[in-house]
Amino acid sequence: MAESPFLRTPLAEGERFADRIAELARLDECWKTRGSALVLYGPRRMGKSALLAEAARRLRQHGRAVVVVDLATAVDAPDAVRRLLTAVRDGVGHTWRSLMQGVAAKLRLSLTLTPNPDGTGLPGLSLSFDQATPASQLFTDALVAVNDELVKRRMHLALGIDEFQRLLEWGGTDVEWALKSVLERHGRISYVLAGSATTLIEEMVTNRERALWKLADYLSLGPIPAGEFAQWIVARTARGRTKISAPAAERIVTLSGPRTRDVITLAHAVWRDATLSGRSANADRALDALIDETAAPSERTWDQCTQREQRLLRLLASDPAVELTADAIRRRHALGAASSVGVALSGLRKKGLLDAAPGRPMFEDPFFRRWVQRETTQDL
Repeated sequence: MAESPFLRTPLAEGERFADRIAELARLDECWKTRGSALVLYGPRRMGKSALLAEAARRLRQHGRAVVVVDLATAVDAPDAVRRLLTAVRDGVGHTWRSLMQGVAAKLRLSLTLTPNPDGTGLPGLSLSFDQATPASQLFTDALVAVNDELVKRRMHLALGIDEFQRLLEWGGTDVEWALKSVLERHGRISYVLAGSATTLIEEMVTNRERALWKLADYLSLGPIPAGEFAQWIVARTARGRTKISAPAAERIVTLSGPRTRDVITLAHAVWRDATLSGRSANADRALDALIDETAAPSERTWDQCTQREQRLLRLLASDPAVELTADAIRRRHALGAASSVGVALSGLRKKGLLDAAPGRPMFEDPFFRRWVQRETTQDL
C-alpha cells in the first residue's frame, strides 16, 4: 500500500502540515523580533504543538537558532529546566558547550556531560540543582542565565515553550510574576508561550490583576475553517491513486471536527479504507470501521460511567443541542434534579469525556460520541 498522505503523529510537517498560514506568519514575526512575546493557546488536539514545530522548522531553514521545549510530560521544575537546557544545547550550534558552562555557573548547577542518550550526536546533560532555590524560580532563573549568555555572544534565540502553564503547578502565581520580569528584561530571546488550559490562560492574559496582562500579544488557536480544511484534504490526495472528493472531505470535517488531529485521523482512515477496498472514499463507512477497531476501550469507558452519566452521554450523542436541565427532559429521561445533572456533567468533564470549557457540553472525542450514538441511542 502507498504511503498515506495524512501523517497521524501530532507533529505533521511540510506538505503534511494542515493550513494555518496566518498563524505561521504570526509566530514567524514574533520569533524574528528580538525581545517579543506571543501567548498561543487553544484546546488540546487543535494543532498547537504541530504549529510550533512547523514554524520552528521553517525558521531553521533560514539559519535561525530556534528551540521548542515541551513541558507536557515534565514531572517537576528541575525536569523542566533539564528539558530547557537540553533544547538550548541542541539549538545554539557550535557554541553550546561554553554557553552551557556559563549557564551552569550562573545557576550554581553541577553540570556533567554524559554519553549520548538521544541520537543527536551531542553529549547528554546531567544536572544537579541547588536545593535552596525555590521551585518557583528554577525555570525563570534558567531563562535569565541563558539570555545573559546569549548577550555575551550577541546571539538571538527563538524559544517556544509548549504547555507553559504547567510552570504554575510547581511555583504557583509566583511563577507568573517571575515570568513577567523575564519577558520585560530579555532582548536576546523571543518567546512563544503555548498552552491548552484555555480558561486559565485567557485569565492570565486578559485580567489586569494578573502578571502577564498586556505584556505579550496573544493568539487563540481555533478550528481551521471547515471549507479550507476540506480543500486541503482534497489537495493532499490529488496526486495519488486514491482520491478523496470534495463531498467526502466535507463529510470528514463534519464528522470529526473541530480539532485538527481528529480530522486528520479520520482523513487517514478514509484514505486507507478506499485504498484497501478499491471503492470510492466514504467517510461514514471508514468512521464505522474505526469505531469497530476501538470498541473495546469505548466499552470500558462506558462501563466506568454512572447510570446518570450514561443517560447524559446518550442524550448528547443523539442531540448536542439538548437542554439537559429542562424540566421535561429531566423527567422524560429520569435525570433527577438539576443539581444532580450538574454533578454528573462535572464528573464527565473530570473523566475527560466532555469538553472542560464553559458553555454547552460537548464530547471531547468525536469518535467516542459516534460509538455512543451507534451503540446506545436506538431507543431514544
